[in-house]
Amino acid sequence: MAQPKENMFNYIEETLKPMSLEECKKMYSDWGAEYEKDMPGCQYHAYEGAAKGFLELNLPKDSKILDCGAGTGLLGAQLVERGGFTNIDALDGCEQMLEVAKKRNIYKNIFVTYVTPDKELPIAEESYDALVMVGVFCPGHFPMQIGTFKQLLRIVKKGGIMSWGMANPDRYAERDETYANQGFQKIQQKLAEEGLIEVVEGHPKEYSNYFKGENGFFYAVRKL
Repeated sequence: MAQPKENMFNYIEETLKPMSLEECKKMYSDWGAEYEKDMPGCQYHAYEGAAKGFLELNLPKDSKILDCGAGTGLLGAQLVERGGFTNIDALDGCEQMLEVAKKRNIYKNIFVTYVTPDKELPIAEESYDALVMVGVFCPGHFPMQIGTFKQLLRIVKKGGIMSWGMANPDRYAERDETYANQGFQKIQQKLAEEGLIEVVEGHPKEYSNYFKGENGFFYAVRKL
C-alpha cells in the first residue's frame, strides 16, 4: 500500500488500534509489496533493536528459532547476517508478507497462521529453543490475553526462551483497554505466578529508536 511519505506517520498510527482479525489480514495483505519500501519513511527500526537484544542472550548459533510474526523477514535477516543463526523458521498470518520473506532464503520452514488465545498453533509442543518477535504486541495484532502467551509457550522447550521487542506498552493504554492499568505487565506477572515463566535477568532492556525516535523495550522470559 504505497503512501506519500509525509503521511506515513499518521498511517502507521492508524494501524496501531484495535481491529478484527479480518481487518488486520487485509491491511497486511494490501501492504505486503510496499512494506519494506515504506519503513524508512516511518523511522521504524524496531527489528534492529530486537535483533541486538536477542544476540545479547548468547544462544548457540544452531538453536532452533521461530521468528513469530515474521512479516517480510526483516528481523530474521538480522539474526542471520549479524548473529550467524542457521536454524530459523517463520510464522505469520499474512501469506503476502511471507512471500516476500521466502525470497530471502533464510527460513527452513514457514507457517501461515495467526496467533490467537483459543486456537492451537499447527506446531508440535516444545519444538523450539527460542521464539523471537517484534512489533506483534500492539493494538490490532496479537491479542493481549494470557491465552496468547500460553499458545506461544506451548511450542517452546522447557528452559527455552520467549523474547520480543515492543514499544512502551503504556503508549497504547488510551486506545486499547487491554493495555490500560498495566494490563500487559499483569499478564506477565500472572504467568510467573502460575510457574510458567521466569524473567531473564536484566530484562526488559530499553533500547533507542524503536519507532519515530521513541525508545522500545526488549523482553526475554524463560519457560519453566
